Amino acid sequence: MDLSPIAEEYLKAISTLETEHARPIRTVEIADEVGVTSASVSSMIDTLDERGLLEYTPYKGVELTDDGEEIVTTLVRKHRLLETFLTEQLEYRLTDVHEEVDRLEHHISDEFAQRLATFLDDPTIDSHGDPIPDTALTVSEESTYTPLTEYEVGETVVVAQVPGRDVAIREHLFENGIDPGTTLTIDDVLPVDLITVVPDSVAAPVSLPTHVARRIGARVPDQ
Repeated sequence: MDLSPIAEEYLKAISTLETEHARPIRTVEIADEVGVTSASVSSMIDTLDERGLLEYTPYKGVELTDDGEEIVTTLVRKHRLLETFLTEQLEYRLTDVHEEVDRLEHHISDEFAQRLATFLDDPTIDSHGDPIPDTALTVSEESTYTPLTEYEVGETVVVAQVPGRDVAIREHLFENGIDPGTTLTIDDVLPVDLITVVPDSVAAPVSLPTHVARRIGARVPDQ
């Protein structure tokens, strides 16, 4: 199905919001996510509804159809393959790669994505530790990693997955030496929704809000 990059961005935004809220998504929420006016969202909703990519229920909101979800999953596959290629082959920094790929993902074909996957040896996770949908567009719904918040003070873990979408969070983590592959020790859990960790590459305590630490996947070393 031939869609404009803007239409694909709307579908991605709706999918992200559906994952976060587990309910139909309101127009104003889409407008905030995409950064446009509610009037622009209403026009796009009509277009995507007519093409069978979402269903709109008055006074409730919109939900993606199976066809809409398939387009989003295809974009996710392309995005994560491109991120892996740029970081592994072209040495892009993790802090820079997401925005670069956001521009590229709309302009490569399914054939190109498959050739890229073959070139990369069919990776199953991307540079942030997120799963890459396979050729059948299936992806594990369950993370194989444990949230950082589940570990106890004194435990040493290896970071395996970091948030990929939020620029500010990515910058904060990477500036403090926390990225996939980092070994760190849980130093303290404070009653003000903060977790203190000590990355081996920095050897100085780093404080993380609990809501951020919860989105960092980790594993026990050599597990």
